[in-house]
Amino acid sequence: MSIITDFIIVNDNKKIARLCLNNPNSLNAQTVQMVSQSGALLRQWADDETVVAVLIEGTGDKAFCAGGDIRGLYHAYDPSVFPNQAACEFFGTEYELCKQIKHYTKPVIVWANGIVMGGGMGIATPASYRIATCTTMMAMPEVAIGLFPDAGGSFFLSRLPDDIGLFLGLTGARINASDALALGLVDYALSGDVGGEYERLITALQAMCWHDDIITNHKNLKNTLKKLHNTTGLAEGWLLPYYDKIVQLMRVDSLYDFDTLARMQTKQADGGYIHQALLNYLNGSPISAAITWRAYHQAKKMEFDAVMAMEFVIAVHCMHEGEFAEGVRALLIDKDKNPNWRYTLQTLPVGYIERYFQAW
Repeated sequence: MSIITDFIIVNDNKKIARLCLNNPNSLNAQTVQMVSQSGALLRQWADDETVVAVLIEGTGDKAFCAGGDIRGLYHAYDPSVFPNQAACEFFGTEYELCKQIKHYTKPVIVWANGIVMGGGMGIATPASYRIATCTTMMAMPEVAIGLFPDAGGSFFLSRLPDDIGLFLGLTGARINASDALALGLVDYALSGDVGGEYERLITALQAMCWHDDIITNHKNLKNTLKKLHNTTGLAEGWLLPYYDKIVQLMRVDSLYDFDTLARMQTKQADGGYIHQALLNYLNGSPISAAITWRAYHQAKKMEFDAVMAMEFVIAVHCMHEGEFAEGVRALLIDKDKNPNWRYTLQTLPVGYIERYFQAW
């Protein structure tokens, strides 16, 4: 479990720093040490005049990054202590990295190959240039473990059209490269053989003329990636064929209305994309769904850094209140897939969700 780095040498002794998330046994999920190391490297490269860009990728073919080290957070759970120091350290460090990538002046390129979920989305989405492949699979599945779409999820989901982001956040539904391109979650695709396409990217980056001027480098890189962009080998979107139906589904005024529609529609067992997504929602934490609904709507009116501050408060509360620990227990520890959620949406006490948004 570490970060691997090397450099791609380009013209005039300039170089592109390569940052590789290296935790393949956990689909490159990030520990707090990995997040901290990534942040330190980005700070170092920001001040290094020979570094003209950063390329972030994951080890192996399966995943860019499947999220954060939720097992570690589970084992650090202590309901007698608030705020939990492990939660403060992990979420604080992770969210600082998201902000660092968002505001990085040099180009940050993300090779979003394979699984990109949770905290992996938090790294990928704020980057300057997001590249999908034919194996890209994205999701924000936190409602299944008593958390919420964090690491900037409240921000980028609330910027998607037609409340599609709210659907993705409430259901944890998966999308592929075609979906991600259409929704603006990635910018480019290299759709052929993944290994060959990666080498094609590296060759193109080496062939570019890199300058000392950051604005010029952004302009030239954008032109290079436009020329590489190729969608011919991508599968049909998983979400896109159901787009209009999802838009109709999301025309609701409250989470209670959405919940009612979800229960009605899942009685018609068609087993399709929307049906499975709504089952995911119904099996997830009602507390998480309520947090997701509120955070999504608040984030629409907020800047990125303010959203990250809000999410930090929520995440630390989620760790303390126990819903997250129960979700992780059921999914990853005992693996019984039968979480004992504290409330249903109907029994959720009035004002209960507000505590998750209150700083201490």
